[in-house]
Amino acid sequence: MGMKVFIFKKMKMDKPCGYGEVYRVTLNKAYDTFLTQEEREDNALLKSLTDDVVGCWIKYKALPYEYFLFNFRHRSEKERWEFETDLDRLLTLCRVSDNKLFKEEINNKYNFYRLAKPYFKREAIVVDSSERMNDFVAFVKRQGEVFVKPLEGSKGRGAHVFLYENDEGAAAYCSELLAEGPSWMVEERIRQSAAMGQWNETSVNTIRIPSFLRDGKFTVIWTRMRMGKRGAIVDNAAAGGIVVNVDPKTGVVSSDGIDESYNHFEKHPDCGLPFKGWQVPRWNELLKTVEELHRTVFYKHVYVAWDFALTDDGWLVIEGNWGQLLGQQTASQVGVRRKFHELVGDEDYMVNQ
Repeated sequence: MGMKVFIFKKMKMDKPCGYGEVYRVTLNKAYDTFLTQEEREDNALLKSLTDDVVGCWIKYKALPYEYFLFNFRHRSEKERWEFETDLDRLLTLCRVSDNKLFKEEINNKYNFYRLAKPYFKREAIVVDSSERMNDFVAFVKRQGEVFVKPLEGSKGRGAHVFLYENDEGAAAYCSELLAEGPSWMVEERIRQSAAMGQWNETSVNTIRIPSFLRDGKFTVIWTRMRMGKRGAIVDNAAAGGIVVNVDPKTGVVSSDGIDESYNHFEKHPDCGLPFKGWQVPRWNELLKTVEELHRTVFYKHVYVAWDFALTDDGWLVIEGNWGQLLGQQTASQVGVRRKFHELVGDEDYMVNQ
């Protein structure tokens, strides 16, 4: 889905006063997730709360789940302004960046793979027509097990693993894949290091490391680690995963875990390992790799949020994107709006503050 279409769909929620059909569904889902049964049955409270939630959508571009995850319910207007909402992030980046270049070089996962291939450290192909069926069958036969995801997907949606059994089954699967969506990225399966795999062995657990490059100055900030729960194949919070903040200088985990339902975890609920104080391995190596990748390959982009996995052979990049700052701000309860606008060079925002 293109960026303009994505933003348009979100903006449709703004009518009238935020009570469009899509917004109403989003609002009800947030109430089901974040309010107690008693609160949901209190009509006076719901009316007052709904007025405030809608007001925050209009004023801060905060969606209902952001309202609760950022604890807007108990914050002053000044404090609310400090949080960078998802839509404000997208609109800002569309304003200060080359949106067409972003879609071509980063949002398209195969183009990103071709540009970042030395940092990818694994094979991949794109499947976008029946003419690629023989290529797909040969690829999965050689790999045995592959990871499949939509070419322009996000948040782990549609991602899954395919196991090769025979050519006929692989060809049939390829036909089913193309019937489901027009374009797919098929990758060699990542074999993560034991250190990262101990958090959850069924998902590739990753480091999200946003970096900024403006006027020759490279900055890494707001890094975090993401891991799945038992049985999950992706680590995204949107798929039930857990997020923890990581100190960008040392690589030490600095927060408890949190998921998108605002559940807090001092330890991983499945493996039992405590979060705070855990040292991410080979951290300086990761920082060096990210800077090299941003400066030498994607130097035209002021902001890229990278996802990296650790294998026994070192760090490899999974993908780049215009990554959300939701997990970081939720885990820390510290807003980053002002700093984000400063780092991307949004002069209009800085002048008006």
